[in-house]
Amino acid sequence: MTMPEHVTPWHDARYDMPVGRQLERYNELAAKDASARARIELVARGIYDPARHGADDRPALTVGEHIELLALAECIARTVRHPSNVHHALLAGVTWAGIARVVDSDELTVRRGYQLWADDQHDLNRHYPDRGMTADEHAAATARAAEGAGDLC
Repeated sequence: MTMPEHVTPWHDARYDMPVGRQLERYNELAAKDASARARIELVARGIYDPARHGADDRPALTVGEHIELLALAECIARTVRHPSNVHHALLAGVTWAGIARVVDSDELTVRRGYQLWADDQHDLNRHYPDRGMTADEHAAATARAAEGAGDLC
């Protein structure tokens, strides 16, 4: 099976449309896939009834649509699972233990991920002073990541 040349990888497609439109397209493709699979299953079981289940054809997703579905899923996941959500939760008073529990991880892993994100934000700010974290914000984030972590290492 070869991948069509016109398919955009998720990391290029993510800027192509807003996340709301990505969700709509994902739902459209997922529903089409579920419908086609359901019809195949009903036919295989010998219980497909055109009067009850609809007589219209439900074609399976094309290779390109499967790739698009995968790319959209990855893009949506990376967008909504953005590390800044951890940052905002911490600022709102959520504990490291609470964050780790919600994201099904351990505190050390979550803290390390947060620190890497903060480092990247500080690097961004050094190149583009109107973006990312200032030195003071980075110092505060680093202190936040280390706070109470002595017994985790």
